[in-house]
Amino acid sequence: MAVRRVTHHGGNVIGKFPSIKLARMVCFESTIERDLLYLLDFEPDVVFFAEQPLTIEYVSNGKTLRYTPDFHIVRTGNTCTCAARERKCGCRNTLVECKPSRLTGTDDNRRKFAAAQSWCAERGWDFTVVTDTQLRAGYRLRNIKALTGYAWHTVPPHLKGQVYATLKASPVPLTVGEVAQCLMPDHPAAALGGIWHMAFHHEVVMPLEVAPLSMRSPIALPSAVLAP
Repeated sequence: MAVRRVTHHGGNVIGKFPSIKLARMVCFESTIERDLLYLLDFEPDVVFFAEQPLTIEYVSNGKTLRYTPDFHIVRTGNTCTCAARERKCGCRNTLVECKPSRLTGTDDNRRKFAAAQSWCAERGWDFTVVTDTQLRAGYRLRNIKALTGYAWHTVPPHLKGQVYATLKASPVPLTVGEVAQCLMPDHPAAALGGIWHMAFHHEVVMPLEVAPLSMRSPIALPSAVLAP
């Protein structure tokens, strides 16, 4: 549960993100936080995250100050089934601050970040600052945003089976367009929604960093599906 409400300050953007992973609305108070939520909801090793998770007290110039990081993230291996805050399975805990690149070097933020790093070090946690520059570099974020639009779709089991069979039977690598053509020869574009849905849920894999997703994107089975 958040320790404080998100608020407007200095013209920031606030809103709620519909998380599939958490099955709830997650509050954000900047576009950087919002964009990070797309990644957290997509990445398979992220098993839990929460906004405004806790408040850290620290002393600066003789004054006791309070700092609330933006997110608590729990990452683990794909085989973990632990509860969100379980500590016995090797989960990695991270506190995250989202900040524009131009503001990371201010004295005030340096003090906050140092306090968070110290707090995390005492508990075996990590602390990281996520900036707009690093978050929006390349094509990964925009591709994940595109896939998220198909995440809620319902895909018939027989269609998924056809995708798996097509990829497994092919002696050469295939593109999204080629798989779609095999599924629906008369109207391949109609198969794309199901393929994008499967990509969001990691039932098929495709490169997200190098170019915008398209019919020409390579597509493959994940190792879990390939395993006997």
